[in-house]
Amino acid sequence: MTLLRPIICQWKDESNATESNRDREISPRVTINALPDEMLLKIFDFCRVAAADRDLDDARAILGRWSKIWHKLVHVCQRWRNVVFSSPLRLNLRLYCSDRISVREVLDVWPPLLIEISARNLTDDIIATLEHYDRISKLSLWLSSSECERLATVMRQPFPALTNFRLGFQEGSRQIPMLLLGESAPCLRSLFLSGVAFPTLPQLLLSCNHLSRLELQEIPNLGYISPEAMATGLSALPKLTSLEIEFKTESTTTLRSLPLTRAILPALTEFRFRGVSEYLEDLLARIDVPQLEYLSVWFFQQEVFNTRQVISHSRALGPFHCATVTFGQFSTHINLRQSEGKCPQNVLELGFIERAPGQQVSVSSIAQICTQLSPLLSSVTKLHIESIEASEGDDVGDLMDNPDLLLLLFHQFAAVRTLHLSGQILPILVSFLGRLTGESVIGVLPELQNLYLRDNVLRCFEGPQALEKFIAACRDSDHPVTYGVGSY
Repeated sequence: MTLLRPIICQWKDESNATESNRDREISPRVTINALPDEMLLKIFDFCRVAAADRDLDDARAILGRWSKIWHKLVHVCQRWRNVVFSSPLRLNLRLYCSDRISVREVLDVWPPLLIEISARNLTDDIIATLEHYDRISKLSLWLSSSECERLATVMRQPFPALTNFRLGFQEGSRQIPMLLLGESAPCLRSLFLSGVAFPTLPQLLLSCNHLSRLELQEIPNLGYISPEAMATGLSALPKLTSLEIEFKTESTTTLRSLPLTRAILPALTEFRFRGVSEYLEDLLARIDVPQLEYLSVWFFQQEVFNTRQVISHSRALGPFHCATVTFGQFSTHINLRQSEGKCPQNVLELGFIERAPGQQVSVSSIAQICTQLSPLLSSVTKLHIESIEASEGDDVGDLMDNPDLLLLLFHQFAAVRTLHLSGQILPILVSFLGRLTGESVIGVLPELQNLYLRDNVLRCFEGPQALEKFIAACRDSDHPVTYGVGSY
């Protein structure tokens, strides 16, 4: 009764405040049986909230804790049982089913409550529970590819109560049946598919008017959906706030004629994409996202990139004042944001990933993209350049052999006042700055005022000397720069 005591005290205070006689007090001998049903419901609802207010990030753990509590409540007496079961939605009553927790035996014992399923195997209990398709609210399945056909036999009908659906395969990719969910899930709020080929997804989306989150990861070529069909499906989602489209491998796309009007996604604030630039450009040309706050784009390594539509949709995110360019062993990306902070708003992230294992991402790709993004970089005043996850002896791309790439990169950040350098790339950058003389010092970073470096520059053979040369050259050019070395 520890959870109940604070609510009873609160109820006493509220009752006293409504009495005309403020001096009247409730008898200390009053029992909980004297409380009206509505007050009991408030107490039980408080228990539900308290079960989630325990620093539990795992929704499954919260559900498990609350299930144990309400199971005890309904066994206290018939009156409490009636109060609890009279408000299943307010009290969020659910039956939870998993590989280890079966509800098959109690489905006929409990009232027709909503069911949540989370499983990595299609056991007989899971199959039997799926047959109650009109009661399932959340469904999370992470299956082996061999279970795809068995899944198809029990999920061809609509699931009218389903709000969250997650489906993935533990190995490989499989194509799921055309009539999954009966192509109708009117209450669906969140849809997550991983390694799933679902060519008829756009038809399903036409029935999901309440969908707010759509995540499509590791899309195989077998499940290719054209930008035109994707835009058509997305146009039926006025409440969509988060969208993720990630292809497993490079997929070709045939450019088609664009519509006269774009599909508007009025609520979309977050969009993540991984694939080829041609697909994204075609898709962005067909949609309008007026409330976009976060755009993350990762391209497979290509010779030529087209980012015209990316730039067009990113202008509303700016102006950008901070930028980070990160060189990794298998990926390279640039992050633009309006301001620093743990949770910055209005962010554009654009990067490249390896095409095949062991294939290093060329630094020239980021230089090419920065050139295309130059209209968005003119307001950047704080720049971070770093390298991470570099293997021993890695030369960080082709910078050592082609220092002109650094000139091309730095020229896009003419307004930078503060420059941070770190990682294995640091000695290369410092060496480059040390070779600048005369007008080239001002021409590269004309507004630079502050330079901060990680302390590993002091361990570089040419680091200290190159740094001194650069600072001296800036001073001689009437363009003094202050610098700091340490752990920033």
